Amino acid sequence: MKNASNKPKYLDHSYWDYFLKLEADFADTLRYIECCDANDSAFSIEFAQQLVCICTECEALIKKICKATDPKNPASNMGHYKRSTLKTFPEIHTAPVYLNRSQRTIYPFADWHTAGGRLEWWNAYQDIKHHRDTNLAKANLGNTLNALGALLLLEIYLHSGVFANGTKELYGTRLLRTPGMPRPTIEPATDSLPNLPGKS
Repeated sequence: MKNASNKPKYLDHSYWDYFLKLEADFADTLRYIECCDANDSAFSIEFAQQLVCICTECEALIKKICKATDPKNPASNMGHYKRSTLKTFPEIHTAPVYLNRSQRTIYPFADWHTAGGRLEWWNAYQDIKHHRDTNLAKANLGNTLNALGALLLLEIYLHSGVFANGTKELYGTRLLRTPGMPRPTIEPATDSLPNLPGKS
């Protein structure tokens, strides 16, 4: 892995802004379905669309990570991405994503713990992209959530592990958080509405 002094100095905000858009789309579905284990197998055309969009962005980010950290790797399929990413971030399979609203923790890259491990959400994306008619059930809440969590982790690794931006500007998420992300500061109110008690 490159040391900090050799990292490219700046990555624009377009990747992060797009993540926030994709997360907002997913958050909107939670008005209709609770994000709990019991609902992970619930599938829909909406999740199919989101899964394709999220995984397409995952591929864009992981290619960028691979090209910056392992330029000799052809980085043309998930096998290449896995080898290159694990060379630079060997513990990514242990990286958690928290959903505080649902009291859930997911590990989107957990399947990379073994040499032959394949990512279920990525396989679902491939199946939906190429054979949606026979694989629509894979466009489910669980796969979409794990793909979105993977994208968040790739954002963090790209901004802090590859580029020198750091994570201080990676805020504004509605649902997901990872270790190392800044937490919003809650400032107490200094005023009050009429007929309600003010600050003590």
